[in-house]
Amino acid sequence: MSLALQQIEIFTKRGGTVLDPFVGVGTTLDAAMKLERNGIGIELNPKFARLARRDIKQAQKVGLSQTVIVDDARNMTAHVPKNSIDFLLTSPPYSTLLKSVRGNFAYKWREHSAIDPIANPRPYSKKRGDLGNMLYPQFLEAIGETMKASLIVLRPESYAVWVVKDYRDVKHNVPYVNFHGDIISGATRAGFVLWDIRIYDQTKFRPLVCLGFPSRNFYLNIGHSYLLTFKKTSRQ
Repeated sequence: MSLALQQIEIFTKRGGTVLDPFVGVGTTLDAAMKLERNGIGIELNPKFARLARRDIKQAQKVGLSQTVIVDDARNMTAHVPKNSIDFLLTSPPYSTLLKSVRGNFAYKWREHSAIDPIANPRPYSKKRGDLGNMLYPQFLEAIGETMKASLIVLRPESYAVWVVKDYRDVKHNVPYVNFHGDIISGATRAGFVLWDIRIYDQTKFRPLVCLGFPSRNFYLNIGHSYLLTFKKTSRQ
């Protein structure tokens, strides 16, 4: 949550409204409430949406508005008024990545480490419209539609921060997926202006893992994410 708190405090004022189109279990909304901001989250999975709604009554007690919408993020303009959002913060799904990586992460040089293996996250849902179930070309097209919709609901001169991580699709013989570059391309095609690129070092949270064992293809662990900042300018 520390990253969400930092970004919301930078880009918004008290009483503003923060949108997360892939809200998951509600981390962005929790951070918004702590900083006295209103929050809107969109989530396709009803189970995650129920978790995200757990603090709505608490927010209402302190005069804040918290809303969780169960729908596809591409439909946000049906729920969120035009030019009504002060800031967008999100971390999107990653195509079929969670389906491609199975089992547990195996640590490199396990015989020299007492660290237990970490289980991979499970796919978010089995829904056909879930971006996490789409092949990469269709996934990028859906991301582009989400970008276009978010440009409509954001206020002029406001910002959107997408937290993304490049990855490897070893199962399909793709050694490096330039995800952050594709997100930038999608945002600029939608009409956003690329404003900033920051690197969020997560190395201490991502120990070295062994990929493709016992092959002789060696990959460095990707231990950082990108904070991609986009702006909706007045001319849009």
